Amino acid sequence: MHKHETSTVSCYLRMLRFESWIGWLFNFALGSIFFWMPPINSFASISFSFILATAGIFILNQYFDRENDKLNDFKRNLPISSGDLSPRIAIFVFVCFIFLSICFVLLTNINLLPLFIAYIGLWICYSAPPFCLKRRPIIDVIVAGFGSGVLPFIMGLQVTNMLTLDFSSSWIRRRYQDAFFSVIPLLLFQASGHIFQAVGDYEADLKGNIQTFVVKYGKKTSVRLGTLSLIICALLPILYGVLNLSLVDFLYWYLVILICCIPGIFYVMNLLREPSRDKINTLRRIHRKISPAILVIIWVYALLIRTSLS
Repeated sequence: MHKHETSTVSCYLRMLRFESWIGWLFNFALGSIFFWMPPINSFASISFSFILATAGIFILNQYFDRENDKLNDFKRNLPISSGDLSPRIAIFVFVCFIFLSICFVLLTNINLLPLFIAYIGLWICYSAPPFCLKRRPIIDVIVAGFGSGVLPFIMGLQVTNMLTLDFSSSWIRRRYQDAFFSVIPLLLFQASGHIFQAVGDYEADLKGNIQTFVVKYGKKTSVRLGTLSLIICALLPILYGVLNLSLVDFLYWYLVILICCIPGIFYVMNLLREPSRDKINTLRRIHRKISPAILVIIWVYALLIRTSLS
């Protein structure tokens, strides 16, 4: 492959920004095995649809943020903001990805179509005018938590069609209860992650006059809220287990994961005591290097638990 071809392929891969939404994919994959093991063919096809939709969402976000990203030290080298790929090509790829995503859903499980439309529509409203929800303080954090935590998890749940509108069975009602209690920590985790990322983008957003939650309330207040969200997120599953609020007997399994993560949690909290741009960028680099491996390990761990419980 020639150097120019390699460079072009690299630009397209960087435009996908996979490292930024690995957590979204994890939430989807976790939901898919939460109640029952999904059929392999259906899981593979819907996962591919989810990947296409999410990649398209991030491409659209870069398209609308391309001028502001030029002010951001961490994002100025993204293909669209740097000029390596034209905005017109980005929009074309976005449309193709969304079209293919919807086609795979229609061919695999049409019952998931409303969820996919809601997922794509929410994130379009997040990035695109006239809504631009990312520029609306508080709403930006709520949308980020719901759109990257709650919706992917519910979409994963519906790969096995575990949530139906037939409430005559007590088991169905308990499944909804389980799903509700499960998405709250995911919402808090993704919302806190969004806050920490926005702290890293603070200077660029301030220069670009983008009124995010962090710009409006300041970095220190935002970090405190993000840290509090993480703490609540970590403690909620313990509370659920103690109060027997879940159908799945997972408490001891969860404590193993939590104990293993404690050193990393303290390291992150120590870095965020004084949330400078350099420290946030350090966390971003660490996140890009180790998060995929950690999330894969956690998902395989959850898969083994589900297999044993089944």
